[in-house]
Amino acid sequence: MPPLIPRRLIPRPLVRRRGAALAGLALALLFAIAFAARVAEPLGPDQGLFACFGRWVPRGFLPYRDLFDSKPPLFLYWFSLLALVPDDLPRALWWLEGAWLAGTLAFACACASGAWGRAAGVASAALLFAGLWAPGFGGFWARAQAEEILALPMLASAWLALRAAGRERLAFLAGLLAGVCGVMKVPSLAIVAAWSAFFALEVRGRGALRRIAWLLAGVAVPWALTFAWFGAHGEARRLVAAVFTYQVAYAELIALPLPSVLLSFTATLADVAALPLAAAAVGLFALARRRAPEASWLAAWIGMTCAAIVAQRQLAGYHYLLALPPLATAGGYGVSAALRAARRRGRARAAARVALAALAALVLRSGAAWSAAYAPGAAHVTGRLSRAGYLRQLQPGAFSMVIEEAVARVIRERTRPDEGILVWAWSPGIYALADRHPITRYAFHKLMLTAAPLSTRIPGLEERRAELVQRLAVDPPAYVIVAHGDEDAFEPVDSQGTLLQFPELRDRVAREYVVEQRIGRMILYRRKP
Repeated sequence: MPPLIPRRLIPRPLVRRRGAALAGLALALLFAIAFAARVAEPLGPDQGLFACFGRWVPRGFLPYRDLFDSKPPLFLYWFSLLALVPDDLPRALWWLEGAWLAGTLAFACACASGAWGRAAGVASAALLFAGLWAPGFGGFWARAQAEEILALPMLASAWLALRAAGRERLAFLAGLLAGVCGVMKVPSLAIVAAWSAFFALEVRGRGALRRIAWLLAGVAVPWALTFAWFGAHGEARRLVAAVFTYQVAYAELIALPLPSVLLSFTATLADVAALPLAAAAVGLFALARRRAPEASWLAAWIGMTCAAIVAQRQLAGYHYLLALPPLATAGGYGVSAALRAARRRGRARAAARVALAALAALVLRSGAAWSAAYAPGAAHVTGRLSRAGYLRQLQPGAFSMVIEEAVARVIRERTRPDEGILVWAWSPGIYALADRHPITRYAFHKLMLTAAPLSTRIPGLEERRAELVQRLAVDPPAYVIVAHGDEDAFEPVDSQGTLLQFPELRDRVAREYVVEQRIGRMILYRRKP
């Protein structure tokens, strides 16, 4: 049966809006499928520590005083939202992350749609999703990291900074949200330099200086509130030690030659983020020809976030996520511009079609990588692969997450909820999964209590050890879990060896505990009656 209205009679804007709406629905469906395939993923080491904050901060723990990490506090407090999720770990964390990411993608779509049309909005959201969950950036080790969580306030700060070129005082709000990003991850403050450069290029003169002043005033607010909060608890010193002193020592320890870092950064970004990177290149080229101020804004944003990644020197996979919001935003415009040009006559038509064909090829390449990485999760969720088999596929070897989950299960079954434990290993997830509070504030960073190279660079080792000994006396753990064979570049002696080098802890374990069982490379010491 022929259509009631011939397609040629339907207005082109209506056809395009319908196409963008269908693309948006397809993206939502893809998101739901990918989330379902990943909802059973285990906690990585970082996520295990973050889940500890989610467990115990709502119960009164104060970051840095009661539980240590080197991340700024707003990110750690974000995990308190886990208390609102009616599910067990680790699924509760993935539900929270999924809801936050869905909101981030919706916001990215809305902002780009308002500026450049629906096609640009949907493309921006799709590229952001493709980048943030790219398997090559670490898989489950890269989930719920600060770079992913702060993408939402970073996007809001970015669009406010663009509009501040015309409305001066919006620079304060842009700075406020940039400060929020900084209190989640310090290197994200690179966007302050990006917005300042944008104002200097596009506004100039006193107008640029006033906007930069408003920007800096906004940045100062979240940090002032942060120091006021920890100062009121008498813990400003520990805040500085964790967020700044520790990071300086860590950077000195891992510092690699800049040329090798640049080479590795470029190769990884071009490989793993090839799709958003190529789309962003198209977008910047198109913007430079027609909308130069927006091209300056995006170029500064991309450049500064990439510089912040390189400056960290470590180049962990999740560090690259910091550059995904600007790449996806520029890429969204690039896809939209290429689609428009491909429908027009003229010399640009052939170039646009070539660009779209190249992007389509990269979509297929990314799809193959996603399928290979997340197919085991789909098999597990649908009952075709056991939990143990799934975890061993995700992380094979002696320290598969199947061991961590097995240990946590034993601890939870054999202890009371009010009892604490001590995990002398790189496995903070045991605390969170078992829901038994850590006796030490170094739930993950046990190397701060050993003679590891990083620990010796930070003054106060003996004081940190004395603090643990005191905690053990006040709140003896029901179990001490010790790993062996887990030495690495940061801790050249395994956990069992460092226990033997800590006389007070070694003697207490020998005197008050007995080996109950071994699970993989984990030894479970049970406290004597």
